[in-house]
Amino acid sequence: MFRYLFLFGAMIMLLVGCQTSEGGELQGTVVNIVDGDTFDVNIQGMGDERVRPIMVDAPEICHQHDPPECEPEPYGDEATEFATEVLLGETVYLEQDESERDQYDRLLFYVYVEEDRMFQEMLLEEGLAEVAVFEPDVRYEEEFYEIQEEAQEDGKGMWSE
Repeated sequence: MFRYLFLFGAMIMLLVGCQTSEGGELQGTVVNIVDGDTFDVNIQGMGDERVRPIMVDAPEICHQHDPPECEPEPYGDEATEFATEVLLGETVYLEQDESERDQYDRLLFYVYVEEDRMFQEMLLEEGLAEVAVFEPDVRYEEEFYEIQEEAQEDGKGMWSE
C-alpha cells in the first residue's frame, strides 16, 4: 500500500513539475521604467515586482535620491529611453535562470517583449548595454557575447566612441 501511495505521489509531483516547465514562464505588464536595465512589472499572481534583466548592464543614470554630484554615464539616458519605448505598458514574458533575486531584491529574468524577442538581445544590438556575467546565470552567455561583438564592430551606441 505504501509503495502505491509513494508512486502516486511521485506521479503527481512529476505532473506538476511538467506543467510548470512547459509554459511555466511568468507574464506581466511593465508599469515603470527605472533605467535601461531595471523596471517594474505587474506580474500575474504576484503584483508589482522590480525586475533586473539577467546578464546585461546598461550605463547608469542619476535618480532623485542620488547625491547632487552624480553624473550619468554616457548612453545611460539613451538606454533608459530605449527601455521606455520598448517596454512601458507592454506585456512581457519572464524566463528564470538559476537565481531568483539579486542583492537588491530585484527578480532576475530573461525578458521577452514578444515570445521570441528578448529585451537583453535588443539592448546589446543597439550598443546600449554590455554583457555582465554573474554565475550561475549563464544560459545565453555565448549568444550575448556574439551580439555584443557585432555591436562593437558596427560602432553602435556606447561602442561608437
